[in-house]
Amino acid sequence: MTIRPSAGGDQEYPSSYSLGSLTVAPALVLAPMAGLTDITFRRVVRRCGGVGLVVSEILSSEGLVRGAMRTEEYLRIGPGEHPVALQLSGADPEHMAEAARRCVQEGADAVDINMGCPAHKITKGMCGVALLRDTRAAAAVAGAVVKAASVPVTVKMRLGWSGEEITFVEVAKALVDVGVSGLALHGRTKEQGYSGRADWDRIAELKAAVPVPVVGNGDVTTPEAALDLWRQTRCDGVMVGRAAVKNPWIFRQIEDLRATGSYETPTARDRVDLILDHFADLMAIGPRGLALHRMKTFLGKYTVGMPGSASLRGSLERYKEPEAMLEGFRAWADNAMSNVEC
Repeated sequence: MTIRPSAGGDQEYPSSYSLGSLTVAPALVLAPMAGLTDITFRRVVRRCGGVGLVVSEILSSEGLVRGAMRTEEYLRIGPGEHPVALQLSGADPEHMAEAARRCVQEGADAVDINMGCPAHKITKGMCGVALLRDTRAAAAVAGAVVKAASVPVTVKMRLGWSGEEITFVEVAKALVDVGVSGLALHGRTKEQGYSGRADWDRIAELKAAVPVPVVGNGDVTTPEAALDLWRQTRCDGVMVGRAAVKNPWIFRQIEDLRATGSYETPTARDRVDLILDHFADLMAIGPRGLALHRMKTFLGKYTVGMPGSASLRGSLERYKEPEAMLEGFRAWADNAMSNVEC
C-alpha cells in the first residue's frame, strides 16, 4: 500500500465538534447525496473509517407523510452507522415536523434540513435552496423541525440563489434563532450548481457570524484539500460528497494526514474487495431493480483509474439482473488483478 507523505501533521485542526449533546468525532461528515448515500453506501464509508457523521440521501417530507415513500427502505438505519443524520426536504412546516418525528422514531441521531439542493424538481416546490429566498419561510420550517425533534437539528445550505442574491448569513442567523444546532455551507450558489470554484471565504464569513458549529463543503477532492479548507476558514468540520463516492477511504486519509502528516492509498485488491462487499449488501437489502441500478452507479465511480476499467463501464448497460452484473464484475476483476500489482 502506497504511503503519500505531506509536510507533517497539524494538530491545530479540530478533532471533533458538538451538536448539542451529540459529539461528531472525527470532525468529518459524509454529505447527503440523492441516490447515493443509502444505508449500503453509508456502511461502506463506515467500514473504510475516519468519518464522524454520515448523512442519508434526501428524503421528501411530503413522500414520508403521505406514504409515497416506504419507511423500511428510506429510513432504514444499520446498527453500525451511528451517529447518523437523516436529511429532510420540504417547505410545509407541519409536514416537516411530522417527518422529523418519524426520523427520530427510526433512530436518527440528528435531523438535517436540505436548503442546498439546486435541482429543479426540488426547488420548484420552494424546497432545497429555494428556501434561501425567503428567510421567514426557512425559519418557520426549521423552527417546526426543532420543536418536533428530540435530537439536534442541522441545516445544509448554499450561498444563495445567485451571485446577486447571496442570503446565507441572513438566513443562517434566523435558523440559529429558532434553535438549529449546526450548519453546513456549500460555497456555491444555486445558479452555479457544481461548476466553478466553491468560495471558501464565505464559509469563513459564516463561521464568524454564528455561534453554532459550521461545517465547510465544496471542492474537497483530496485529503490535502480538506486541511486547506480548515486552514483557510477555521470551520468546525469538513463535509465530503462526490469525492467520497470515488474514494470512500478519503475520511480515514484526511484524519491520518491531520494526525501524522501522511496517509495510505488503497490497492486495487482493496478496491475490488470493497466493491464485492457493497454488492453483497445491495443484493441482500434489495429490491432487485434498485440493487442493479445502484450497482451500475457505484461501479462507474469505484473503478475510475483502474486499468481496463473503461471497457467495464462501457459494458454495464447490457446487464439486466444483479447476479449477472456481479459475475461479470468478478470475471473482469480476476483478469484485472492478474495484470496489476495488488
